[in-house]
Amino acid sequence: MEMRTKLALEKGSRSQKSGAKGERRAALYLRLHGYRIIERNWLFHRKEIDIIARKGEILAFIEVKSRTNMNGVAPQFSVTSEKRRNIIFASKAYIAKHNIQRTVFRYDIIEVDLTKHLPFSGINHYENAFSE
Repeated sequence: MEMRTKLALEKGSRSQKSGAKGERRAALYLRLHGYRIIERNWLFHRKEIDIIARKGEILAFIEVKSRTNMNGVAPQFSVTSEKRRNIIFASKAYIAKHNIQRTVFRYDIIEVDLTKHLPFSGINHYENAFSE
Protein backbone atom coordinates (compact mmCIF):
# COMPACT_ATOMS: atom_id res chain seq x y z
CA MET A 1 0.00 0.00 0.00
CA GLU A 2 1.21 3.51 -0.83
CA MET A 3 2.83 5.02 2.30
CA ARG A 4 0.78 8.25 2.19
CA THR A 5 -2.44 6.24 1.98
CA LYS A 6 -1.36 4.03 4.88
CA LEU A 7 -0.54 7.07 7.03
CA ALA A 8 -3.86 8.72 6.17
CA LEU A 9 -5.75 5.57 7.12
CA GLU A 10 -3.88 5.26 10.41
CA LYS A 11 -3.39 8.84 11.59
CA GLY A 12 -5.27 11.17 9.28
CA SER A 13 -8.30 13.34 9.85
CA ARG A 14 -11.76 11.97 9.10
CA SER A 15 -11.57 13.54 5.63
CA GLN A 16 -8.12 12.07 4.96
CA LYS A 17 -9.27 8.64 6.10
CA SER A 18 -12.33 8.81 3.83
CA GLY A 19 -10.17 9.89 0.91
CA ALA A 20 -7.65 7.10 1.48
CA LYS A 21 -10.40 4.48 1.71
CA GLY A 22 -11.96 5.77 -1.49
CA GLU A 23 -8.65 5.78 -3.34
CA ARG A 24 -7.90 2.24 -2.21
CA ARG A 25 -11.32 1.02 -3.43
CA ALA A 26 -10.96 2.94 -6.69
CA ALA A 27 -7.54 1.38 -7.36
CA LEU A 28 -8.89 -2.11 -6.74
CA TYR A 29 -11.88 -1.39 -8.99
CA LEU A 30 -9.55 -0.21 -11.76
CA ARG A 31 -7.32 -3.29 -11.50
CA LEU A 32 -10.34 -5.55 -11.77
CA HIS A 33 -11.42 -3.65 -14.89
CA GLY A 34 -8.14 -4.21 -16.70
CA TYR A 35 -6.16 -1.15 -15.65
CA ARG A 36 -2.60 -1.26 -14.41
CA ILE A 37 -1.95 1.24 -11.63
CA ILE A 38 1.17 3.23 -12.48
CA GLU A 39 1.18 5.77 -9.64
CA ARG A 40 -0.91 6.74 -6.62
CA ASN A 41 -0.86 10.19 -5.06
CA TRP A 42 1.67 11.50 -7.59
CA LEU A 43 2.84 14.99 -6.62
CA PHE A 44 4.38 17.74 -8.69
CA HIS A 45 4.82 21.16 -7.10
CA ARG A 46 2.04 20.48 -4.56
CA LYS A 47 -0.35 19.41 -7.30
CA GLU A 48 -1.57 15.86 -6.86
CA ILE A 49 -2.99 13.24 -9.15
CA ASP A 50 -4.79 10.58 -7.11
CA ILE A 51 -4.26 7.69 -9.52
CA ILE A 52 -2.41 7.29 -12.81
CA ALA A 53 -3.44 4.10 -14.59
CA ARG A 54 -2.94 2.49 -17.97
CA LYS A 55 -5.31 0.35 -19.97
CA GLY A 56 -4.02 -0.56 -23.40
CA GLU A 57 -3.01 2.65 -25.17
CA ILE A 58 -4.88 4.85 -22.69
CA LEU A 59 -3.14 6.61 -19.83
CA ALA A 60 -5.77 7.88 -17.41
CA PHE A 61 -5.18 10.61 -14.83
CA ILE A 62 -7.86 9.97 -12.23
CA GLU A 63 -9.35 12.14 -9.50
CA VAL A 64 -11.12 10.14 -6.80
CA LYS A 65 -14.06 11.69 -4.96
CA SER A 66 -15.06 9.78 -1.85
CA ARG A 67 -18.53 10.37 -0.47
CA THR A 68 -20.25 9.53 2.77
CA ASN A 69 -23.36 11.44 1.72
CA MET A 70 -24.55 11.01 -1.86
CA ASN A 71 -26.93 13.99 -1.71
CA GLY A 72 -24.23 16.47 -2.67
CA VAL A 73 -22.93 17.81 -5.95
CA ALA A 74 -22.27 15.36 -8.77
CA PRO A 75 -18.56 14.46 -8.87
CA GLN A 76 -17.90 15.89 -12.30
CA PHE A 77 -19.08 19.24 -10.93
CA SER A 78 -17.31 18.93 -7.58
CA VAL A 79 -13.88 19.00 -9.23
CA THR A 80 -13.34 22.75 -9.45
CA SER A 81 -11.78 24.48 -12.43
CA GLU A 82 -8.71 25.15 -10.28
CA LYS A 83 -8.41 21.45 -9.38
CA ARG A 84 -8.78 20.55 -13.06
CA ARG A 85 -6.01 22.98 -14.00
CA ASN A 86 -3.79 21.49 -11.28
CA ILE A 87 -4.40 17.94 -12.51
CA ILE A 88 -3.71 18.96 -16.11
CA PHE A 89 -0.54 20.82 -15.04
CA ALA A 90 0.71 17.81 -13.06
CA SER A 91 -0.21 15.38 -15.86
CA LYS A 92 1.84 17.38 -18.38
CA ALA A 93 4.79 17.29 -15.98
CA TYR A 94 4.36 13.52 -15.60
CA ILE A 95 4.24 13.04 -19.38
CA ALA A 96 7.35 15.19 -19.89
CA LYS A 97 9.28 13.59 -17.01
CA HIS A 98 8.65 10.09 -18.35
CA ASN A 99 8.98 11.08 -22.04
CA ILE A 100 5.66 9.43 -22.87
CA GLN A 101 4.72 9.41 -26.55
CA ARG A 102 2.10 7.81 -28.78
CA THR A 103 -0.38 7.43 -25.96
CA VAL A 104 -3.97 8.56 -25.55
CA PHE A 105 -4.36 10.67 -22.40
CA ARG A 106 -7.61 10.97 -20.51
CA TYR A 107 -8.89 12.69 -17.37
CA ASP A 108 -11.34 10.60 -15.36
CA ILE A 109 -13.22 10.97 -12.12
CA ILE A 110 -14.12 8.04 -9.92
CA GLU A 111 -16.81 8.55 -7.32
CA VAL A 112 -16.80 6.16 -4.36
CA ASP A 113 -19.84 5.93 -2.08
CA LEU A 114 -18.33 4.91 1.25
CA THR A 115 -21.76 4.09 2.70
CA LYS A 116 -21.82 0.99 0.49
CA HIS A 117 -19.92 -1.77 2.24
CA LEU A 118 -19.36 -4.18 -0.62
CA PRO A 119 -16.05 -3.36 -2.27
CA PHE A 120 -17.44 -2.53 -5.71
CA SER A 121 -20.91 -1.25 -5.02
CA GLY A 122 -21.25 2.50 -5.09
CA ILE A 123 -18.41 3.14 -7.54
CA ASN A 124 -19.04 5.32 -10.58
CA HIS A 125 -16.30 5.79 -13.15
CA TYR A 126 -16.65 8.87 -15.36
CA GLU A 127 -14.27 8.50 -18.28
CA ASN A 128 -13.22 11.68 -20.10
CA ALA A 129 -14.82 13.70 -17.31
CA PHE A 130 -12.92 16.81 -18.39
CA SER A 131 -10.33 17.94 -20.89
CA GLU A 132 -7.70 20.63 -21.34
